[in-house]
Amino acid sequence: MIAALPNGCPNLLKTLRQITLSSSGGSGERTMKTILLAACLTLVAAEAQAVSRYDPTRMSCGKVQATIARQGAVILRYQSTRVPGLPLYDRYVQSQQFCTMGEVRTRAYVPSADTKSCPVYNCKRPDNDRHFRRRFFHNN
Repeated sequence: MIAALPNGCPNLLKTLRQITLSSSGGSGERTMKTILLAACLTLVAAEAQAVSRYDPTRMSCGKVQATIARQGAVILRYQSTRVPGLPLYDRYVQSQQFCTMGEVRTRAYVPSADTKSCPVYNCKRPDNDRHFRRRFFHNN
């Protein structure tokens, strides 16, 4: 059974055996299996929620857009052109449904292998403060 579990799960076996040996009663083996199964299921769920990371400068603009469309949400990481050595990254999405509550999908541009500004979308919180200040604190 342990061979079929995800990569991180067999490492838990040693710790769980120590817990089982320290507990009394005949249900220690069953308790260990239950804890091991719960830990492994948690790891599998965490892996399924992971967002893939890509370097858009190694892909064409079309491939960047197709990757976002296929996966729904990705993290793109690339080097700043203004500040050498500064890595820039953000989460880019296919549609509004990948944004959290209170965020809106906005147009953004990333560098790709074939263009300096490949159009994509990311999620941002709307800047309601700017509208508030302009409306109430306008100098007339």
